Amino acid sequence: MISIEEFKELAPKKLMWLVEKGFRRTEDFEKTSTTMATLVYCGENVAFEFSLDVRDQCVDAEVIQVKDGRLLRNWDGGYSSDIYNYLVKYEGYRGRPTGTLTKSPELSELDWAIDGWISLLDTAGSTLLSDHSGTLS
Repeated sequence: MISIEEFKELAPKKLMWLVEKGFRRTEDFEKTSTTMATLVYCGENVAFEFSLDVRDQCVDAEVIQVKDGRLLRNWDGGYSSDIYNYLVKYEGYRGRPTGTLTKSPELSELDWAIDGWISLLDTAGSTLLSDHSGTLS
């Protein structure tokens, strides 16, 4: 079972990959409760939010528009979507939700989930990772 503590300890180490791509962890936008936790990585125009739902044991990832240092979700007049759904709808991606990563018995559930999101972004997310101003407009 993935705990909030494990998520907040392991995921940032793995997500240093985004920092190396020019994104910065923005703890001011993160949330933690007894049943969920988020990690947010922002660029100038694009942000990624990774979330753990403890009850469902699910790690999700969302892409969110950034404008003037603020996260602008759909209901704020911006754009937000699950990363996989964005890639299918706007980039024509037709691969697996975990990119090129395949399930491996030596990976924990948390490792597999985070590595899957990284693989998906690495495989098909170059537009998102480029952090251009018109990407999510």
